[in-house]
Amino acid sequence: MRAFAGSLFLRLALLVVVTVLATQVFTLWLSVRQKHALLADQLYAQVIDTLADLEGSLDGMEPAGRRAFLRVYNREGFPQLLPGGAEKGPAFARRLPPLGQAVAERLSANLGEPVSVRWLRTGERQEMWVQVPLLGERYWLVMPMGRFLSPDFTPAMLAAAGVSLLAMLAAFGLAWRVTRPLTRLSDAARLLEAGGVPEPVPATGPREVRLLTERFNRMARALTDSARERRLMLAGLSHDLRTPLTRLKLALALQPDGGDKPDMLDDIDELSRIVQQFIDFARAEEGARLEPVALGDVAASVVGRFVREGMDVRLERQVEDERLADGLALERLLTNLIDNARRYGRAPFTVRLAKDGVDGVCLSVIDCGLGIPPEHREAALSPFERLTAHRGTDGGSGLGLAIVARIVRQHGGTLAFDDPPEGGFAVRVCLPGHVPPR
Repeated sequence: MRAFAGSLFLRLALLVVVTVLATQVFTLWLSVRQKHALLADQLYAQVIDTLADLEGSLDGMEPAGRRAFLRVYNREGFPQLLPGGAEKGPAFARRLPPLGQAVAERLSANLGEPVSVRWLRTGERQEMWVQVPLLGERYWLVMPMGRFLSPDFTPAMLAAAGVSLLAMLAAFGLAWRVTRPLTRLSDAARLLEAGGVPEPVPATGPREVRLLTERFNRMARALTDSARERRLMLAGLSHDLRTPLTRLKLALALQPDGGDKPDMLDDIDELSRIVQQFIDFARAEEGARLEPVALGDVAASVVGRFVREGMDVRLERQVEDERLADGLALERLLTNLIDNARRYGRAPFTVRLAKDGVDGVCLSVIDCGLGIPPEHREAALSPFERLTAHRGTDGGSGLGLAIVARIVRQHGGTLAFDDPPEGGFAVRVCLPGHVPPR
């Protein structure tokens, strides 16, 4: 549910649902109000007509004749005219319904004096009692309310609920249709940010979303083409530089030993290493070639090479792990980390392979140096970024950690700098139990 909270899909769906419900509620309220107004008009007209008819019939009669007439006239289920004092027996409702209030207000306005109106409920039968002056006397006009009661709105409510449900389904469908292309765009942008090459996103949905999708696809193609050209140029330039460097080293090696010859050979080796880092950086932009890899064997091979070169480094294999990975890329990763530790750290050095969580693994390179200051650690992962203290003095190219960071991203892992409690500096690479699809 958290994935939907605050999403455009949820907001669009809620907007349509709230609009439909508000419209249905307003329509029902307006219908009820109009029905009550129409019933009030009909009931008021019926009261006036009944009073006029009774006044015409009773006019000129003696009191005894009026009583005799009313005994015949008053029948159950029809309008009745009762003498004053008849209201003392029945138990009237405490509150007057809106229909009775509307009739009382109109009668009071037309007669010019307050009119007493009461409501009587007897079982399912309802009556409205209106106290009216007639021929100089006070009477109670009793109006049966069977034909004036509001109809049952249950069918209308059920119909409104059905329409609202259909509208809600349509709202969710519309919201999904509008937001689905945006979700695809977000997924493709996330893949592009991670260094992958997303497939072209289908241009569907509203016109604005289609235009946005088409422009994103063009941008993704342009970025992919640019990255491909950059890799080709970097790899080609680096490859072309290796040939003259090899010839220069061979020619220098054939020269008689002199004072500057060892330093010149070291410079050529340093140039060769920088060229190799350019090639590795170009290769790191390519997709990982996944195959079963035993991380312990890869670490042992790399550490053994540095040990043969005289480096004080040891391997701690706390776990034996085999997983799908790019073996050559992981070898470059560990080589760069150990080489950085040798350049900028202090012996002794430790390479540790340990378990991380349920099925993850951590590969750490630990030295006894001061490490990278916290404020410079994020910048150290950028290509060609080198710390000021070592700029121009170590022969590096500023690509070592950038290559490491790119390989870690390809394998869906994390890269972190750590200051162990016992002192020193550690670079920790944690790989998950699976490699996310690219």
